[in-house]
Amino acid sequence: MIKRRMNVMYMASGRMIRLAATVAGALLGVTLEIGAAQAQTITLADAYSRMLDREVQYEILDLEENIAAELVRQAFGERLPRVGLTIQYIQTQQDILSQDNQTFEKGSSNYPTSHVTFSVRQPLYDLARWRALPQARAEAELVAAQAYVARNELTTMLIGAYLNVARAQIGVEQAIIMVRARSQLESDLALQVNAGVIEADTLLRAQSDVFEAQALQSEREFDLTTVLFDLYRFTGPEVTNVSYSGASVGIPNYNALVDTFSLEQLREMSPAMQVAAAEIDVAERQGRVARAAFQPTANLSLEYAYEETDGSLFGGGSTVQSTELGVTAEWLIYEGGVRRSQVREADARVEIANLRLGQITDLTARRYEALTESLQRALASVNAISAEQGAAGRRLSAAIEQEDAGRIGPEASIEARLRRDTLSLQGQIARLRVVQIQADVLALFGALDVQTLSDDFRGT
Repeated sequence: MIKRRMNVMYMASGRMIRLAATVAGALLGVTLEIGAAQAQTITLADAYSRMLDREVQYEILDLEENIAAELVRQAFGERLPRVGLTIQYIQTQQDILSQDNQTFEKGSSNYPTSHVTFSVRQPLYDLARWRALPQARAEAELVAAQAYVARNELTTMLIGAYLNVARAQIGVEQAIIMVRARSQLESDLALQVNAGVIEADTLLRAQSDVFEAQALQSEREFDLTTVLFDLYRFTGPEVTNVSYSGASVGIPNYNALVDTFSLEQLREMSPAMQVAAAEIDVAERQGRVARAAFQPTANLSLEYAYEETDGSLFGGGSTVQSTELGVTAEWLIYEGGVRRSQVREADARVEIANLRLGQITDLTARRYEALTESLQRALASVNAISAEQGAAGRRLSAAIEQEDAGRIGPEASIEARLRRDTLSLQGQIARLRVVQIQADVLALFGALDVQTLSDDFRGT
């Protein structure tokens, strides 16, 4: 009697679970229908295109490069002559207040004076000014290298966010498969309990497994929502899924990859190292400019002046025209130690830049070695999962044969099918891990190709 009451309770509990699942499914269906018009599945190439339009950092980088170009133009303009035109008009009021000359005992006058000056000043020798232009060009190259590194980092972040969403989607799919398998097993066991074939506690364990699978599905869906928020920075909130073709994603040939992108080539191609080398060049040129300040300067000047006065207190008007041509040499002897301090500052910056280059070279080499080792392990994991997936397929075939022959129940085939499907999705996750590491390796070289990766994800 007690056992029968337990069976009734388990069956009622199962009906309540199925009813709740039905209601939840109906609500989910309504939600999906409402959001279907806004839901978008996006490719990596589309996500990259959206990032170019949305990401503020790209606009900032473009503006910084424009500023660097303007600084080059300014430095070049410092070498050109300075041409000026001055026009002066003066109205003069003169009154004699006291004087010893009896002839001009009293008097006053009011007269205008016009003065026009045209001048040309051309630097003949100014070493600091000459060296400022190569320094500005070196700084522009540094800004361009830094912008390339920043864009490369943004692309790497986008690919990472995209792959995280793809992994989360696979995780949700795994959870759905688990719920489906556990629910099917629960239904089969419920029939056997009703028929008196098995005990009710077996059904209780199966119901517990269904609850656990449903909780896992909720957790995976929450994880998908979380990683989608990271992707929204680049794409906007309309995206709900990313395009991923699953098992068709290509696996790189390890030997071919490390031969093409070797550690020796990394030292030549690494954007981070190029930035460090550009910083050294800029620091050295700053030192040359600072030392050039000790040299004298020479300027050629040409000045033409025209002055006209209409009357005065002591006589009539006058017209004066003058032309001056000369060379001015200047040599600053003492300025309070500023120039020597600037030289010491420049030398310290050169030392810092060299230390930074050594540090970046060492860290980049370590990063490369760590990534290639991780890639080897990831490829081995893909091969191991593939082999296990084949074995799971054979076990499923054997379980189906045993079930058809009536020698075993459906539980074994359900578990075998769940194992096969789970391994298939695990294989896809392992492939994504390989793709992520490959992208990280290519990012070290500045060789990321978003379009190729996007086509690979879509299976084209």
